[in-house]
Amino acid sequence: MQVSTAPRASRTEASEAGLTAGFPGPAQTLGDDRICIAVLDGPVDLAHPCFDGAKLTTISAGLGGDCGAEPSLHGTHVASLIFGQPGSAVLGVAPRCRGMLIPIFSHGEDGTVSNCSQLDLARAILVAVENGAHIINVSGGQLSQSGEPELLLANAIATCTARNVLIVAAAGNDGCDCLHIPACAPSVLPVGAMDAGWGPMPSSNGARPTAGTAFSPPARPCSERFRAAASR
Repeated sequence: MQVSTAPRASRTEASEAGLTAGFPGPAQTLGDDRICIAVLDGPVDLAHPCFDGAKLTTISAGLGGDCGAEPSLHGTHVASLIFGQPGSAVLGVAPRCRGMLIPIFSHGEDGTVSNCSQLDLARAILVAVENGAHIINVSGGQLSQSGEPELLLANAIATCTARNVLIVAAAGNDGCDCLHIPACAPSVLPVGAMDAGWGPMPSSNGARPTAGTAFSPPARPCSERFRAAASR
């Protein structure tokens, strides 16, 4: 898996007022602390003021010393979009839910981001399930011709299905008609970014298979499956 950079919302859009005013759709919800959302990404900067009051716990999946001790920009960004607290600069979509942070990516001193194998992703998913996650967010993926995950990752996804745990994964931001693992798995909810008019971003991946090799974080609008769901 390989991290890439997602477009960021402006501070106005990320604020409590701007989030509801800038994008059409249902009213902002706060979530429920009975629900635990696991974020499989880079280490999160818990000192960021948007997390003040958030119920967040970091759990190790035993991946290379927790994928580095330094907080990552990408992990912090993704976590803020979910758990950013009301009244802060970033209002998340579920600030009252409990958060489980499991690092699988890290940033190097030169700004590069480490890769994560399908095996490591499978391990992290199972750690999330065993620690009580109801939803698992994976802002990353791997391009694939077949769309078939490796056996251990397929088994981890099947475990989530059996335990009624929802995996939400990035459809990919390569701008191609291609499949992105794990988002293309039948039981996984693929997610992508939309523009202000609710259309897919030009960088969004499509549904037809293409060759590729690496996992890359941020969600973009995705397959025909996602676009059809979004249009209802």
